Amino acid sequence: MLTAVALAAFVALANAGQVHVALGFDDSTLAVAWTSTSASGTSEVQWGLQENSLTMAAKGDIRNFTQDVGRVWYTRTANMVGLMLNTKYYYRVGDSVNGFSDVFMVTNRRTNPPYNHILFGDMGSEAAFSICSACTKTSELCNATSCSGNTAAGLVSEVDTADMFLHVGDFAYNFADENGVKGDHFMENIEQLASRVPYMVSHGNHEDGAADLAHFVETFRSQPSNAVPPLVETTNGITTNTLYFSWDHALVHYISFSSELWYGVSSKSPVVNKETFITWLKADLEKANQNRHNFPWILIHDHRPMYSSANNDDGSDLNIRKDLEEIFFQYGIDMSINGHQHDYERSWPTYNNRSQTGDVSNYLNPNATVYIVTGAAGSPELHTPYNTAPPFWSAFRSNTFGYTRMIVHNASHIHWQQVMTDPIDFSSGEYGMVIDDWWMVQHNHGPFNLSNAPSEVPDCPPTVCKTIDHWEPLLQDLNDGSGRPMWMIIESFIKTHGERAYLQRLDNLMAKFNTKDNTLWEDGNMNKVEEQLYQWIHHSSQ
Repeated sequence: MLTAVALAAFVALANAGQVHVALGFDDSTLAVAWTSTSASGTSEVQWGLQENSLTMAAKGDIRNFTQDVGRVWYTRTANMVGLMLNTKYYYRVGDSVNGFSDVFMVTNRRTNPPYNHILFGDMGSEAAFSICSACTKTSELCNATSCSGNTAAGLVSEVDTADMFLHVGDFAYNFADENGVKGDHFMENIEQLASRVPYMVSHGNHEDGAADLAHFVETFRSQPSNAVPPLVETTNGITTNTLYFSWDHALVHYISFSSELWYGVSSKSPVVNKETFITWLKADLEKANQNRHNFPWILIHDHRPMYSSANNDDGSDLNIRKDLEEIFFQYGIDMSINGHQHDYERSWPTYNNRSQTGDVSNYLNPNATVYIVTGAAGSPELHTPYNTAPPFWSAFRSNTFGYTRMIVHNASHIHWQQVMTDPIDFSSGEYGMVIDDWWMVQHNHGPFNLSNAPSEVPDCPPTVCKTIDHWEPLLQDLNDGSGRPMWMIIESFIKTHGERAYLQRLDNLMAKFNTKDNTLWEDGNMNKVEEQLYQWIHHSSQ
């Protein structure tokens, strides 16, 4: 039986809710998706150049969703076609039977650079700190009304200038929780972003379960998938294959794929697995390299990072690295964007666990892929304090919450910024401040040259490989006045007092942060021994 809160959320779906836009298959098309609780009526989008004159219309399709216990609801999609470039359109969705949504505004593909691409991952329905400063660890619903007085910073502040949002896996925590109501809240929260700017995605591990996978695939079936095979099967039936696909936008060729193809996610009929993906990927990259005169940059994104210093470097997914790193190098993939670890980390140009390390000049014509983890948009799972040195390939890391701006100026220059969105529980800086600011310059797009590949395993002093830890102000009782980085102080503390004493400190930190018992340490940052110790301390202290 649905609770009163869940029932209210369900009823809210009835009149064309959870509206989100995706890039279409060509430059004159935008795809719109939404939900309803009724199967009656048509799936219609109406649009025009003026808010009060929606003179064009198109009808789309409808699919039922049956994987939430006790309810059936419907996803609907339709395409706005014949759109002019660099033009603002007003639109609404729905039909005369069920009613129409509010009127939204979206711009179809600006043609005047720089292009502002906003990248992030791992955002829940609650603790979605990056949406706006009003979103807290206890506010599961943080929609346009919640953020109406807080639009100066956060993702909501990017809407007027962003060309695209990219969410690299882990949605809602989780889509299927509370019979899908968590997913309802999440989609309502992002409507203030996704109804205004194309919202592009890749699949994460929190969408691994049967119902969660069905939610993801059905919710985002409007993405411009060019996968082979084109369809995938979930427990909700057969629909668009969004476990891997690619698109071109604003000088960048984007490739989306599911890292979970390495961890049990697949489809038997049609056959979709990591082998079909790798075959498709090589063919896609062949075409992309032939088209680099139009889209010189190649960016690939999935959820699990091939390079991450989280948990003593155990955050790196060696299974995926083993299968894909050579392909990345062979085809000259410029950037790999990931989430999973709830922090931000920027690598030096890296290949085969070797890097070009030193200063920003290494981002001038890099001869290897740059790996960026941006999994800190905000969720109930918190990243632990850093307690080991950054590896030589890690140029910058921070466990502050936030998102990434990738500002594409032209065929050779990209400006990168990491925006911090810590809530008031931390004093690491002002909400919305930029904590990492750098440029990538590439005049020689194409396959990388093995003779010039990174070959160093150098030392990387703290002045070069930087760490920001937002727990530091809350760990000042550990500060020994030596001026050493906090990770080094914690490392010494563990050596002197043992792992259990340190985990007791983590328990105390969580107690300070947790007011509703709804947050926990990110499981990816604690190995099995640490998890057992943490559980022992946590339960024995009750």
